[in-house]
Formats: sequence, C-alpha cells, structure tokens
Amino acid sequence: MIRSILFFLLFLPLISFGNTLEELRNKFPDVVSDSDLCENLIEELVNKKDLSSTEKAYLGAMQTIWANHTNSPISKWKTFKRGKENLQAAVRASPNNIEIRMLRYSVQSNCPKFLNYSDELAEDKAYIEANKTQIKSPAVIRMYNGLFTKS
Repeated sequence: MIRSILFFLLFLPLISFGNTLEELRNKFPDVVSDSDLCENLIEELVNKKDLSSTEKAYLGAMQTIWANHTNSPISKWKTFKRGKENLQAAVRASPNNIEIRMLRYSVQSNCPKFLNYSDELAEDKAYIEANKTQIKSPAVIRMYNGLFTKS
C-alpha cells in the first residue's frame, strides 16, 4: 500500500491531466456553439499552473467567446475584458507566434464593433499571411483556412 502511494506521488508530475495543446486546438472551434465545452476548457486553463503563451491566448480567446454564452451584460463585459487582457498579454509575451496572432485576429474580426477591439486586424493579417508557412499543426491549418479562405 505504501509503495503504491509512493509510486503515485513520485510519478504524479509526469501524469498529464487535461488536454494537450493539440487537443485544445482541435476543440477550440466547437466552443462557439458548445457552452459546456467552453466553460470546461476555460476552467481547466485557469486552474493550470504555468500556462504557455499559446495556452494563455486560447484562454483569452475562449473567455471572449464565453461572453456570448452568458446572459448578464455585466458578466459579458467582464469576461470579454478578461479575455482581451489575456490575449494581449500572450501577444506581448510571444509577438512572433503565428498561432497567437491568429487567435487575436479571429477574436477581433468576430467581435462586435462597439467593443472597439479591432486595432490590430490589419497588422495581424499581414503577419499571418507573411508567415503562414510556419504553420505545422493540422488544427491550426484548419483555423487559417477558416479565417482566410472563406468563400
């Protein structure tokens, strides 16, 4: 019994809880229509220690999307503002990360105009187009195609 507990405690840091980044990428498109998934992924990321810049960007993007799932105007504003702050922090931490720039572009191009969150649209679009060959993840390629090859 004690050996089992010791084994568990020794290898606990190696056990992966939650989603990998690729799983997060694959689930991200569904958070727009699935409020439970959106809420669960936000909670998972909020509770995770040491988020990477990319994870912080996904958290921010999902928080802005969560504003669509909540009914209270105050809650909508607070969660959108928190998401915007997380997205901006992720871009500041990793300005050359194309995935983070795509997440910000996606949020800015889809949020209502009255929120005044569209200042970097042209800059992000130019950066993304100039660096699209960096994209390796199939999920991020799908995101790119969804953003830039709409018919």
